[in-house]
Amino acid sequence: MTRAWVVVLGDVGRSPRMQYHTSSLCKTEGYTVNLVGYRGADLISELQAPVADGTVTLNYIPDLPRWVSKIPRPLALPLKAILQLFALLWMLLVSLPKPDVILLQLPPALPTMVACWLAARRHRARLIYDWHNFAYTLMALTMGRGHQLVRLAEKYERYWGRKADGGFCVTKAMQEELMKNWNIKATVFYDRPPEFFRPATLVEKHELLLRLESTISEGMHPNDFAAMLGNKNSGGKGETTLCTLRSATTTTTTAAAPHGSNISLRPERPAIVVTSTSWTPDEDFGLLLAAAQAYDAAAAKSNNTVTTCTTRSGTSSHPRLLIFVTGRGPQRTEFESRMRQLDLRYVAFRTAWLDPGDYPLLLGSADMGISLHSSSSGLDLPMKVVDMFGAGLPVCALSYNCIHELVAQGRNGLLFSSAEELAMALQEGLEGFPEVADENGKKVFCLGKVEERRSW
Repeated sequence: MTRAWVVVLGDVGRSPRMQYHTSSLCKTEGYTVNLVGYRGADLISELQAPVADGTVTLNYIPDLPRWVSKIPRPLALPLKAILQLFALLWMLLVSLPKPDVILLQLPPALPTMVACWLAARRHRARLIYDWHNFAYTLMALTMGRGHQLVRLAEKYERYWGRKADGGFCVTKAMQEELMKNWNIKATVFYDRPPEFFRPATLVEKHELLLRLESTISEGMHPNDFAAMLGNKNSGGKGETTLCTLRSATTTTTTAAAPHGSNISLRPERPAIVVTSTSWTPDEDFGLLLAAAQAYDAAAAKSNNTVTTCTTRSGTSSHPRLLIFVTGRGPQRTEFESRMRQLDLRYVAFRTAWLDPGDYPLLLGSADMGISLHSSSSGLDLPMKVVDMFGAGLPVCALSYNCIHELVAQGRNGLLFSSAEELAMALQEGLEGFPEVADENGKKVFCLGKVEERRSW
């Protein structure tokens, strides 16, 4: 048997690309996998069976002492690296079974590059890097490009980057940068959505919205249309959600209730918009809040009325938007506070941390996706957009250097560079909603077909 280590210095459950690598390897005949990382979020459903039958073994890195996070950052960074190095060396050099190949996610790079190189030499294994981004550029977001620690981190990453036996990277732009300026060869390995990212059925959408009913009904703004409608529907005992309606008997096949389902779409439903985030500085949520305000003002002017809980969306050029922001991270509380201060009537925000099984269903139930990923290096791509495409979801994406490798303007999404452009992109992408939709209620993207690239 060939044994592979898949190593990520982070929450394994929040590292989808490395989980997909693990899933692919364990499906390959003759492979067993040790997945190494921190305990946290639940794994994707595809790994549940391999973990149960022993094809995949989870090896969790011990958590750092809590007091490390309480000391000043310049002291915490090197101390954190030292503690992580000792924990990794014990696992990789002593306790884990001998591997044939080690696949390491980058970043983080410190101290994993050194630890995995030592492990590869000790066990005579091949070392493969999977470059998602550059670690020093992430450090520069908070410390500044000229900070001494950032410069040292760049030298470290460049030096140890050449020690691997091979590598993957996520874009052609990154491949060119690695070859030209780092003298490192890497194979472009684009992210692909796994099979569980797909358009949701009406039944799945209805049941998901029922599970999210308490979140939807809890208002976040002074004039929160979603809370008004959610509270109005709360006595329906599973019959009504913000977007769907269950009839007492099976209906005949119609555009609103395909295939004779007893679930139909509500004609006055809002458009569901979704964005996922780790709430870190490389995503500008201030831009999203400003775009929501611009869209809300344009909607009020366009419809020439004040939205109430009985207002019908119809074919307005500005349908009402229910924007789900999913994920956890350090800036979530700050932006939730800012969201609550917005007086919005045509837009409502909801923040949520979803179970791994519900997140694909939310994407598959939504009408539009948003990506605020700006890339600290300008060379990586947001995997969330890949997942959205897998769910058949068109995307409004922040424009930067290499985003065109994934999002083609006017074909599978729209690009924006400012809050005003995002507000206009939402209007353009959802024009004619809800009448212009497929049988499951998903918006038929007016600019072209959403492409799916499935192989991993």
